[in-house]
Amino acid sequence: MIRKNVKDILTKQFQEMPNTNEVMVSEAYADILIPFTKDLEERLGIYEARHYQFITDKYVLVHIPLDRYYEILFRFQEIDINVIPSVLGPYSIDALDASGVLPFHTHPFVPLRGSGVLIGFVDSGIDYTHPTFLYEDNTTKIVSIWDQTIEGNPPQNFIYGTEYTEEEINRALESENPYDIVPSRDDTGHGTFLAGIAAGRYVIEEGFAGAAPDAEILMVKVKEAKAYLKRDYLIREDAIVYANTDVILGIKYLLNKAVALRRPIVICIGLGTNIGGHDGTAIIEEIIAEVGDVVGVAIIVCAGNEANLGHHYLGVYPQGQRFQDVDIRIAPNEKGITFRLWASAPDIYSVGILSPMGEFISRLSPRIGQREEIKLLLERSRVYVEYQLMDKRTGDQMIVFRIEEPTPGIWTLRVYGDLVVSGNYNIWLPREGWSDPATQFLLPSPSMTVTIPGTNTIPITVGAYNHLDDSLYISSGRGPTRNLMIKPDLVAPGVNIRGPIPNNTYGTRTGTSISTAQVAGAAAILFEWGIVEGRLPQMDTRIIRKLLIRGATRRVGISYPNNEWGFGALNLLNSYELLRGTF
Repeated sequence: MIRKNVKDILTKQFQEMPNTNEVMVSEAYADILIPFTKDLEERLGIYEARHYQFITDKYVLVHIPLDRYYEILFRFQEIDINVIPSVLGPYSIDALDASGVLPFHTHPFVPLRGSGVLIGFVDSGIDYTHPTFLYEDNTTKIVSIWDQTIEGNPPQNFIYGTEYTEEEINRALESENPYDIVPSRDDTGHGTFLAGIAAGRYVIEEGFAGAAPDAEILMVKVKEAKAYLKRDYLIREDAIVYANTDVILGIKYLLNKAVALRRPIVICIGLGTNIGGHDGTAIIEEIIAEVGDVVGVAIIVCAGNEANLGHHYLGVYPQGQRFQDVDIRIAPNEKGITFRLWASAPDIYSVGILSPMGEFISRLSPRIGQREEIKLLLERSRVYVEYQLMDKRTGDQMIVFRIEEPTPGIWTLRVYGDLVVSGNYNIWLPREGWSDPATQFLLPSPSMTVTIPGTNTIPITVGAYNHLDDSLYISSGRGPTRNLMIKPDLVAPGVNIRGPIPNNTYGTRTGTSISTAQVAGAAAILFEWGIVEGRLPQMDTRIIRKLLIRGATRRVGISYPNNEWGFGALNLLNSYELLRGTF
């Protein structure tokens, strides 16, 4: 009870501060995410924080002036590197037939099309004027849009952005200039495409339908990450980047709306990152797991498109050798790059670095909280190395590398085994789109390329395959996770899939976010059967997963589960047939 009262007081205090909503979008403020503890007031004093809010009942989002941000972070060694927001980015009707979804739309006795179910997205927005999101009377099937990029009237219990209701969207659709009333747009088309694949209505003349055409849509248009985060992670200026804090708040909004409407909801996340331990322990994964355990909620996430991009190195330390060299090719156009090495306890490693021009940074001894900054003598490059001997979320060792203005060519990490038990370590470079495509390991591994938040146990992680020739999509993220859990859970069609794009047109896209949207639609159909129609009202993410993997198509000659196909390819009809026999 004390905890609840403190939370209420802090939330009230936050809301009473003048212009507090501005800090969420202002480039003059940095954000950090700290766990709720009994000494919260003292910790807020350490961060010199005047602006803060509860993002969940376990975490507090704190906003501090950017001009004090680095001073505060580096002054206090006990500050966990995980408090710095991570960042994520997007991954982009014969397919419905291949997935066993289409028969439900026209079933003579039990037609199931997602009626009564919400499908929520945290993405780039939605073209609400597109015909696939309109009923025959030209009204919308979108329940609401929270546009985090437009200041105005935020949703209840949130402090930034603008919420557009179904009534406002319908009023906009009736007008000659709808964007004068609801100015929210989808700048990239990613959110529009996913929403259409999952829940688009039949458009007869285009021969298009989503997996759950009668499900209704909630959309969060997530704002792009603040500029300082792009600078800190040395991400390309033209990259699409979202802060995990904004994504988490988007998920919270979707859950709040579903609870208020007393409707089951499927949450579709087509975003991913390589920043983290790839073992299910990232903050966003912890929060997604909590939400996914709620009855009436299913969370579906993509496996990412990293398998063949050369961004993962699987280290197997050779017994009896003093060191092992890991070579990274850095492209000529790279302005900077950050990456991390992870080693499971009790192993401990240290590193030296050899530049393309032959300058060698001697072995840096591992010490708790050690940070080294090295300016190369013959090159413009500046190298930062930070040791975390015991990451506060995993207990494992993490080494953070940051190279500014890297000399193009082959950089060699010389890895020394100070304490070797398992002998395995992993390094992940930035995900697709955040660095030059030519920047990659010379000897990469396609394993352990499922992106975060797809490495947690709870969410249903989806890979992609080509339904026309039954081949795995070459970039589809592969498992296992770093803690050796099978992922993805299953695959679905994700190659050259046709769907809606802004300005009332259609196109094709490829990627695991596309297959994820199709599984989200399949989950909505199961929710209609189980919760809306009252046959299995306790359904949640775990039950949806069990139903989907039981019915998945498994090919002769392949051993399942495996780290490419999971438990097989989506086959909703087979899942239903197996389920029907138990009722």
